[in-house]
Amino acid sequence: MVRSCVTGRNHLRGRRGSKGSTFLAASIVVVGAMRVVAGVAAWLTVRSQLAGERIVVPGEGSRLHPRRVTGPVTAFAEANVIKRVALSATGGRTYGELPEGDPMAETAMNAALLRSSLFTSILAFGMAAAEVATGLALVALGTEMRRLPRR
Repeated sequence: MVRSCVTGRNHLRGRRGSKGSTFLAASIVVVGAMRVVAGVAAWLTVRSQLAGERIVVPGEGSRLHPRRVTGPVTAFAEANVIKRVALSATGGRTYGELPEGDPMAETAMNAALLRSSLFTSILAFGMAAAEVATGLALVALGTEMRRLPRR
């Protein structure tokens, strides 16, 4: 509580922000809520698209066998299995390291493309989570701004 040097009265007791600051705070809360909804929608969309592919993490050394790929953790596990299998098939060489005309080049290229797609979904999950976190922070900020006293 702040006391006036001149009058000795409390200036901050029971006073809310001005109409402009209240509108700004409410706007920040609304924008934050919209970001939370958008982030959840993005997460659910990516999840449903991955689930629709019906990919199952194989048992080749993965602790997540036999789970379906529906989230960032299972997508990462599947990408690692694909990498391991492709490197085993190509003698430890990636697509870029194989000589032109190598019969295993197509296998290596398909593995690289599949892994890239899975990593793209992992990034999409991360962006959706960041959107939700930013939205929650905005809701908290706007809520606290409404409680600030008027000057």
